[in-house]
Amino acid sequence: TGIGAASTAMARGRLAHRLFEILPAIAPSQRADAARRMVASQTDVSAEAGGVLIDDVMKVMAMPALADLFSERALAEVSISGVVGGDGVAGQIDRLYVGAGQVLVADFKTGPMPQVTPAAYTRQMALYAALLEQIYPDDDIVTLLVWTEAAQIQELSADARQAALNPGDLPGTA
Repeated sequence: TGIGAASTAMARGRLAHRLFEILPAIAPSQRADAARRMVASQTDVSAEAGGVLIDDVMKVMAMPALADLFSERALAEVSISGVVGGDGVAGQIDRLYVGAGQVLVADFKTGPMPQVTPAAYTRQMALYAALLEQIYPDDDIVTLLVWTEAAQIQELSADARQAALNPGDLPGTA
């Protein structure tokens, strides 16, 4: 049913985010066991779905392109707020890494990567980037949507982010 499926998807999403928050601080050799214990403690995710989720999370964490985001210098579940375009904005960044001249921002999505990125996701990342540009004006801000189901990374360009902040500037919009 639609409600049951949505509830299950939400539970999977919450658990995935929790795994991405907790596992990087655990020794790599102990992560799988820790993940299994976390999944076993959940009543709203089946053992089978939990096993698939663990596999997905471990594949993402093993991706070389995301190594900085899972390093000891990275931050998880970072609250951020400020003003963008005269509007108050608040959000929570899934993973944040501030390096030499570059800020990496990742948001995890537990479904498959769609053919067209939902506008709400692009706008979310655009707002995060706009806030971070105020804090790190001399650094490159790199925004990533990480689709866990197929371990795919989607970088959102500065142009796409800017268009999401100014939808009236897009062709065919008023």
